[in-house]
Amino acid sequence: MKKTFWGALLVATALSGPVQAQDIFEALSQTYKTNPTLQAQRANLRSIDENVAIAKSGYRPNISLSGSYTDAHVNSNVSAQDNDSKQSAVAAKISQSLFSGFQTVNSVKSADSLVRSEQNNLFNVEQNVFLEASTAYLDVVRDASIVELQKNNEKLLKKRLDETEQRFNVGEVTRTDVSQAKARYSRAKADRISAEGTLEVSKAVFEKIIGEKPENLSEPENLNKFLPKTSDEALSYALSHNFAILQAKHYLNSKTYDVAVNNGALLPSVSLDGVASHTRGDIDLYSDDVKTDNLEWGVNMTVPLYNSGETRAKIRQSKYLKWEAQEKVMEANRSVVSTVTSAWEYMLANKAMIASIKDQVKANEIALDGVQKEEALGNRTILDVLDAYQELLNSNVEEVKARRDYYVSSMNVLLAMGKLSAKDLQLDVQLYNPKTYYKETRDKWLSLN
Repeated sequence: MKKTFWGALLVATALSGPVQAQDIFEALSQTYKTNPTLQAQRANLRSIDENVAIAKSGYRPNISLSGSYTDAHVNSNVSAQDNDSKQSAVAAKISQSLFSGFQTVNSVKSADSLVRSEQNNLFNVEQNVFLEASTAYLDVVRDASIVELQKNNEKLLKKRLDETEQRFNVGEVTRTDVSQAKARYSRAKADRISAEGTLEVSKAVFEKIIGEKPENLSEPENLNKFLPKTSDEALSYALSHNFAILQAKHYLNSKTYDVAVNNGALLPSVSLDGVASHTRGDIDLYSDDVKTDNLEWGVNMTVPLYNSGETRAKIRQSKYLKWEAQEKVMEANRSVVSTVTSAWEYMLANKAMIASIKDQVKANEIALDGVQKEEALGNRTILDVLDAYQELLNSNVEEVKARRDYYVSSMNVLLAMGKLSAKDLQLDVQLYNPKTYYKETRDKWLSLN
């Protein structure tokens, strides 16, 4: 009986199946390619990239064409004649800014900094999506293992119930023993059904995030190669590479340039303007067509004096936004220190817990073996054996949960460091380079795509 029990439990406790069709890195690769949250963030970043092209439009000329046609009929009681006139005109205008109080140059710098901030935010979103995907993956691994444990426990308790009923028929045990064995078997069925329900929920979450059904998942034992050796190493790396910190710093740069942009509105602006026009028309029925060609250009300067206080209000507002961004940088640094420390300690605690639970499993194995032998000699009851089964099952389930928690906490350490990315995890995917579209769009003049 003992060999059968432990053979089944050892198979169920193994977190990797015999056919490793999908490891966690393959699942993350699939997530990287198809996850809608990640795809939406990439599209959002492309819209932010366009702010650079919008800002650079201040360097470029404004060109327009205008045209008009008028047909007038005048009937006056002063004159005996009716006056009719027709006139058409077409004009081309061009205006090139020469100086705008440094608003354009600072707007471009602000837009560039905002793009860099959002690029880091994209990597941060990528990491959070990977954490969700990893958690969903490990939840399925955990719940599938628990289902196997519960199924084997149910089979073993059914066998124990059958043996107890046979012994009752020959008078070796009492009806109470049979009832106790039956109660434990019924509980095992209920636990198995509950575990199967939990597994289905985890599979649904897996499919939602990763985009495909889970099959033959395996424990990510090679994840440890990505982890730092010490908490100091993790913290040092995080303070210089964490995407939330980098995002906050570039956002602060953007807001600093915004202050300069608004200050520039108080300075004079100079533009070069030109107009070319052609007018054609007749004044009355007896005159010939009059044609007029006109070409003029000039340099115009505008000195702002007072515009109802709007400019100064915008300057004050931008200074407060810069102040807020400064505090966000400090907040990001503090958050990273806290997150790295707590994630590291939680990972170590889970690792120690696994070792402790393994000792518990071994102790429960020995206890079960002893109780079964003592029950055979009449020194223990069937209830004692059933309790020993339950204790062993519980410790195996706790080990499965602890292993899942250890890997999730490891993923949290990598996220806090800024290493839970497709590049750092060396995923087999074509990396999305946000700088490519940014470089393409910043100098576009006429394209709509």
